[in-house]
Amino acid sequence: MTNKPVISYHFVDVPADQQALVKDIVQKNLEGKMDSYFKKIFANKETAEIRVDYSIILSKQGKFQWDFKFNYDGHVFKWSTGEGGFKIIEDVVNHAFEHFKMHLSK
Repeated sequence: MTNKPVISYHFVDVPADQQALVKDIVQKNLEGKMDSYFKKIFANKETAEIRVDYSIILSKQGKFQWDFKFNYDGHVFKWSTGEGGFKIIEDVVNHAFEHFKMHLSK
């Protein structure tokens, strides 16, 4: 993929090793699972911009809460914490990208 998504993130009370894990999982999702979806966006408009902004917070209850915001060529898809949160941080990222893929495939 010639065009690359712009990524920004914010962590609150998330240990450094888990922050690194999240960044790695985000990159793997962008390069592997989302590549074909992004190619279609860029094929429709070569100058399209794709941004992924996310924030993950470790609550006092030991659960991860999040906000993921995907901007793609002027469209926005958000996925945020529902009730509670997740105990496994990998699930947060994988679910966010799965919901985004489902949104794009509609």
